[in-house]
Amino acid sequence: MIEVIGAFAVLSAIGVLLTRDNLYAALYMSVTMLLISAIYAVYNVQQVVVLIAFVFVGAVGMITIAIAATYRYVPTRKVNIVWIAPVIIVFAVASYFYYKFATSNIETQGLNLAFERFSTDYALLIVFLFSLIILMMLSAIKLARRVEL
Repeated sequence: MIEVIGAFAVLSAIGVLLTRDNLYAALYMSVTMLLISAIYAVYNVQQVVVLIAFVFVGAVGMITIAIAATYRYVPTRKVNIVWIAPVIIVFAVASYFYYKFATSNIETQGLNLAFERFSTDYALLIVFLFSLIILMMLSAIKLARRVEL
């Protein structure tokens, strides 16, 4: 089940990469995030599922879709052929490491660190909130400077 959801998540992420229309890219992004939250739901990480569903898809996704629909334009060109080689290389490297780690036995050993003693249910949620804040700050910097990051 997880493999099927993961495959659909990868396909919709590739749809974001390949589409040149902002509206469809925003729709594919929302579908990708919902599928990723479904994978977290299978592993019973409910805090991340709620965070993704409400914040990413609910607020950010819907606003992105509304803005993309408002400022929709006809794409001027198709997918650039130059991007095919880097996408294939990244896909090959990711597939190799996924296969390598999926077939090997991973043994974990505990370290005596202070972070290990910080045992709370919301630690992962805090990490995701910090990453969300960083992404929002990068977007604000991009809008303020009006340059590509």
